[in-house]
Amino acid sequence: MSIFSINDNSGYTSILSQSKANKESKENSKINFANTFLKQNVTKLNEIQSANSQTLIRSEVLDDELNSANISNTINTNFSINNTNNTTKTNSFNYDIASEFKNSIYTLKYKQADPLVNTSNIASLAYGYSVDKDGYMGEDFNKAAGLPKDFKIHKSTLDEIERFNQHRMADETNGNYYNSFDMASIVKSYYNSFNQVISAFSNDKTSFSKADLEQLPKGLNYNCNENKEKIVTNIFNAKQLKEAQELDCIAGLGINWVKLDFSPQSMEQGPSLEDGFNPNMSVYPQNEDGSYSKEALFMSFLKSYSPVPSPNQVVLSSEAKVREAKLDQEMKANPSFSVSLDDIMTGKVDFASLLKGYAQDGWLDADIYAIEKGVKWQNTSIGYGGAWFDREFNNAKNNGWKASNENINSFVNSIMDRLNNLLEQTRV
Repeated sequence: MSIFSINDNSGYTSILSQSKANKESKENSKINFANTFLKQNVTKLNEIQSANSQTLIRSEVLDDELNSANISNTINTNFSINNTNNTTKTNSFNYDIASEFKNSIYTLKYKQADPLVNTSNIASLAYGYSVDKDGYMGEDFNKAAGLPKDFKIHKSTLDEIERFNQHRMADETNGNYYNSFDMASIVKSYYNSFNQVISAFSNDKTSFSKADLEQLPKGLNYNCNENKEKIVTNIFNAKQLKEAQELDCIAGLGINWVKLDFSPQSMEQGPSLEDGFNPNMSVYPQNEDGSYSKEALFMSFLKSYSPVPSPNQVVLSSEAKVREAKLDQEMKANPSFSVSLDDIMTGKVDFASLLKGYAQDGWLDADIYAIEKGVKWQNTSIGYGGAWFDREFNNAKNNGWKASNENINSFVNSIMDRLNNLLEQTRV
């Protein structure tokens, strides 16, 4: 009989069983250690989250780890560690227990933050928040961003916010200008502004007809708060927007006016332009009755009022930090005088005197001449009318025309009256 003809394989089976048992014991030890570590450090994790706005659950590393370990499809709906899926996770050679730590830390914080948040439809993570199977951000993101519980903002929109801002600063650094974005904070800021703009409608209104769109504001003005976050200060209808544009052009007020477009065309997919914010509108379809969702309207708003983050909503790259510090030093060394509407209205800046100085120096001669002659000032670039005005004005100047003090005072008073009326009528 050949020595290879062994009928009794009990010894061989025993070796396999022992090997399998050893492997399972080793992996179970990893999981038990991870869970024990987490339970013992709940308080510390809470302290970390409170002290650092770029928390572990908001970290892009979490997303990268989940993708690189290829375990997203094996995570159960509550993201807990359990023995039923250990074998699937640990079969990957690249499996790293650090991924379990990060995933479990997310789970622990996620559950403790709000046990009422629905986790039954979570398919993946993005920007530290849950994403459902259709690509829409989960309830945890909505809560952090101040959105209604059932609001459907798509992950692709957040990706576009990132792409738009990275591209906007692409020429300033060799690599990415930003290391990470606090997407919830960015969306929250702009959603608050959006709600201000559409405040004529009730908060619970979720669909908008074409007639509703026509009633929406046509423009806004904004200032920046102490965190350099844009804050809407004035809202304009069509006539008021035109007035703001004219005053800004005449007096150099530095009005941060923005023209808003809530037309049906703005709810459609725009042309592919790298420089503009262009979200995927196919994920915000038109309602069956022909109306538009609040989500689509919000996207239309962001197309006009581009979502640029404030400094406290991003983490800059090392190269970007150097650039920002240099710019800050240059501004302090060479402060440029700028007038904000708030400074004018609070009396911090005597804009009437400032405007009079401009006029006396001849900077506003064309405007004063137009008022004196009862004609409309027009730029030379505006066809025949502009060329005619320019010719008449220059002929008058060559023949010795000069704005009188009386006309200067009249002009300044007229501008200040128009400005006061505009701001009082449109203030948020």
